[in-house]
Amino acid sequence: MKQKNNSRLVSAAVIITMVILARPAAALKKPDKPVDWHISAATATFDQERDLYIARGDVVITGGKTRLEADYVEFSNRTKQAHATGGVLLIAGEDVVTCRALDINLAAETGTIYNGTLFVEKNNFFIKGETIKKTGEKTYQADRASVTSCPGENPDWKISGRDIKVTIEGYGTLNHATLWARKAPVFYSPFLAFPVKTQRKTGLLTPVATRSDRKGVEYEQPLFLALSRSSDATVYADYMEKRGVKAGLEYRYILSRESKGAFFYDFLHDRQTGEQSPGNEDFNVTATPDRTNTRRYWFRMKHDQTFSNAWSLNLDLDYVSDADYLREFQEGYTGFDRTRAYFEDHFGRSLDDYDETIRENRLNLNRTWSVYSLNMALDWQDNVLARQNDEDDTTLQSLPAITFNRSKQQAGTLPLYYDLDSRFDYFYRQDTEDALVRGSRTDLSPRIYLPLDFNGFLALEPSLGIRQTLWYSDEFQGTPGDETAFHHREIYDIDLELSTAVSRVFTLNNGFAEKIKHNIQPAIIYSYIPKTDQDELPEFDEIDRIERENRVTWELTNRFTAKTKKPGKSSGITDYAYRDFARVKLYQSFDINKEKDHMEEPFSDISFEGEVRLSPFLFLEENLDWSPYDNRFTSSETGISLKNRRGDAIHGEYRYERSTSESLYARLDTVLTRNIAAYTSFEKDLLAKKRIETQTGVVFKRSCWTFSLAFTDDVDEKALSFMLTLHGIGGFGNL
Repeated sequence: MKQKNNSRLVSAAVIITMVILARPAAALKKPDKPVDWHISAATATFDQERDLYIARGDVVITGGKTRLEADYVEFSNRTKQAHATGGVLLIAGEDVVTCRALDINLAAETGTIYNGTLFVEKNNFFIKGETIKKTGEKTYQADRASVTSCPGENPDWKISGRDIKVTIEGYGTLNHATLWARKAPVFYSPFLAFPVKTQRKTGLLTPVATRSDRKGVEYEQPLFLALSRSSDATVYADYMEKRGVKAGLEYRYILSRESKGAFFYDFLHDRQTGEQSPGNEDFNVTATPDRTNTRRYWFRMKHDQTFSNAWSLNLDLDYVSDADYLREFQEGYTGFDRTRAYFEDHFGRSLDDYDETIRENRLNLNRTWSVYSLNMALDWQDNVLARQNDEDDTTLQSLPAITFNRSKQQAGTLPLYYDLDSRFDYFYRQDTEDALVRGSRTDLSPRIYLPLDFNGFLALEPSLGIRQTLWYSDEFQGTPGDETAFHHREIYDIDLELSTAVSRVFTLNNGFAEKIKHNIQPAIIYSYIPKTDQDELPEFDEIDRIERENRVTWELTNRFTAKTKKPGKSSGITDYAYRDFARVKLYQSFDINKEKDHMEEPFSDISFEGEVRLSPFLFLEENLDWSPYDNRFTSSETGISLKNRRGDAIHGEYRYERSTSESLYARLDTVLTRNIAAYTSFEKDLLAKKRIETQTGVVFKRSCWTFSLAFTDDVDEKALSFMLTLHGIGGFGNL
């Protein structure tokens, strides 16, 4: 090849390849192996004296996870410094730079970007500026620049400022920040910090700001703490103009794949009490006595522990200062709704309802074998009202409750099956009002079954249960002068179930299904428990008084199953999917004892249970009870959900209990345009003829931002809520 001035000219389309051991600065992490740098260009020269490559036309330099493209590049083999101009594109890991010109050290990943844009792929995040300095593998600086997550030259929003510093998987800061909506400035701040991260990392989370009649102006700021790979925490400061500052702490940890826990704690020194509001409308929000305490708190915790020998332990704690706390602080970061959802999602166990004034605290130890199960629990029911008002607490506690069960199994080679339910309880009351304070009970219930099959058409299963119950309580006297501490009860029960099943397959061959199977299962069940004198026995709960029973129940169950072909099979073998899309059940009981004793209404209500899911877009549910004596519905629960592929949806619920309650709930979601959706919901107490809550909202959604606005009007207060989310930066609001 012809040489000129110590340089060599490389012809078009020739690829120049060299292997270079990257030796970055000491502050940078040393790579595990040498980096191979590859250069391709239309033409290139090499200056041996300066160890410099000069490439022109479709220049591409690659090495490791870095790729540089440009019209013109000067690359120093000695320092790994590159100068690129004309249509520059730099891909460094998951970051992309486009610019007019670029000076960069490819080994150290530091340099300067001129008239360019940095795109952070994980956050869909753009930084645009005349001069942007890449100061490290994940750090950038700019004197004057703008940040946005919107593509294009005229983005929907951007934040411009001075002295911008950005750390990927960290934070960005800028001075004299201005938020622009298109070309109009809408907000100014002398300083702004924003997250630029997708991984767990210590830092501020999105704040919440709102205003209400009860709390005044409210601002809640969470701080996330990434403590280790297996634990993290969140600290909350919730400023309420009329109430004070509520502090909160959440701590979450993982001990192993199946052992984990979380505890949450809130504390508020409240400026208001229930007595300080006229009529108690504002601050005493339930029908409880006036709240006089100002020190308010809520501690809740769940823990799951699995041991190597198949033992498992679960802990549930729920301790609140007063009966109004959970309803008054039902929403928000540390509110009841969010806590309950977290526990349900991560532990599969919920909390008592927010208005429940007796709250369960439980420590449970369990061991399971193939056919046996052992469960030991300490169950403490915390009576919040009794504790809050310093009243006698007569709540029944079970400390401990131990159950040992055996599942239904065949008795050797005999045609008999049997199972066992057993339970031991030690009961305790802190105080008493003509009730037992303490005592124990052992309850054993073995049962045998004799399943009979008649040519696969008719099934008959009689079963016999024997129940032995033992009590010990030195406080109980069954009859005057009786000082016996031990008491016992023996009782038996008989069940007889006769059932059959018939089915038919219908061929459709349409878009809904290829075939539908209709299965009909009629059954008649007879249950008998003799009358037993139990008046002279201790009474702690419903197990201590078993009512006589002589009852016949009929059932008729219909199930519908659709068979459809699975799409996407290219092997020529047809695969099918089966889906139960409908179930309808009717049942009613007849009380023989009532008929013998000439009592009224021996027939129970006729009950109907129905579920229909014709498609992923339509679901119907109906539960009805109908009285055969006055030909009226005694209860009803009706639900319907309908939606389409565009996102429009309607959901309605109707609930009715005769002479007790009647309510209606409806919600409508509609997509107005590709970027605008609206919703409205309505709930009304039809029996009291008063509205419970209405809510109306609108959601504006674009590729790089979302804005939600909602107005809520309920029995406690009116509230206007909003949430503005700038994608890639975070959100601000209180939805």
